[in-house]
Amino acid sequence: MCRMFITRALVVASLTAMDASTVAQITPADAASMAASAWPIQVRAEIPCPPTAFPSEGSQHLFYELYLTNFSDSPVALHNVDVIDGDRPDARPLATFAGSGLSRIARVIGSHVDGASDGSIPPGGTLVLFLEVLVPERGPIPARLAHRLSLGDGVVMMAAIPIRHSVLKVLGRPVTGANWIAADGPGSDPDNHHRRGLFVRDGALTDSRRFAIDWKIVKDGKSYRGDDHAAASYFAYGRPLLAIGDALVLRAEDGHPDNPAGHGADFHPAQPVTIDNVGGNHVVLDLGDGQYAHYFHMRAGSVRVRPGERVRKGEVIGMIGSSGDAREPHVHLEITDTVGTLTGEGLPYVIDRYTVTRSNSGAVGARTHELPLDGMLIDFGK
Repeated sequence: MCRMFITRALVVASLTAMDASTVAQITPADAASMAASAWPIQVRAEIPCPPTAFPSEGSQHLFYELYLTNFSDSPVALHNVDVIDGDRPDARPLATFAGSGLSRIARVIGSHVDGASDGSIPPGGTLVLFLEVLVPERGPIPARLAHRLSLGDGVVMMAAIPIRHSVLKVLGRPVTGANWIAADGPGSDPDNHHRRGLFVRDGALTDSRRFAIDWKIVKDGKSYRGDDHAAASYFAYGRPLLAIGDALVLRAEDGHPDNPAGHGADFHPAQPVTIDNVGGNHVVLDLGDGQYAHYFHMRAGSVRVRPGERVRKGEVIGMIGSSGDAREPHVHLEITDTVGTLTGEGLPYVIDRYTVTRSNSGAVGARTHELPLDGMLIDFGK
């Protein structure tokens, strides 16, 4: 479990900011006295889940979260964050986040607005930074990451955390055909509800959806043709779902009705959504090595497998639907380190082969052993 790897901040506080004329009047004795009485910045910093690098689009990507909790009774301004190779502290930072780039990845716990508008951590509050650090694909991946935080009038230097060097699962395609969009796939956009998918269950805070993808079909910019409230109008509805690896079926639940399509205030689920049915009709596969594949929102009556059965990679296990918390037909696919719904930590993986037909960068073509990123349009082949 990622949450077993907790790191806490080592604090290095600077003196309160002063203008040049004031500094000129300070004697060495004054400076020593002030340094001795300086108070550490009362911000606790921790990274509950150290990252595992995954390859995509010419880089190794490191996705993880940094939690900053203010234990003082006054706001503390966060100015910038440097991510540093923990074994090369004097080298150029791997990444620096400041200004709008910092606000874009920040969220104050309890707020539905991403970013702290005044750049501060409120008294007693926690600011979460959803970090994405890129390392050149053929370059060495640091063994450890350190973080230098400019907070208030001081600097917090966190103890270096180890990068997890877990072996990435090489998995097969979950669907066949073209025009599949990796909706809310791995990415750092503020409106990515998977990347921001922090959830507390049984007292544990995790993000099982960190690398989740909602696979749906898009043609001419739309995911449907005809009545936008009818599930059958959506191109993905009823398409077969494939086992992404040789696996043991641990959970298989059917019997939940498909929802009429609708977003926002127009969402009217066929049954009240609860923690027990949020995934709707679903299947959980044991991929081995403590990794589990979760398929959510399957079509009512389509689940073809039962707990205890073994499936082969590429075998049809059911069909795409709109059950549970689905606003429109799609399959929500995530790999985690636990069997339960919305528990445990989301884990990266790679898909053996696919073709990118559209991407935010404009790069298209065949890919092997990579993970699609948010918004990519994918052809999985026939």
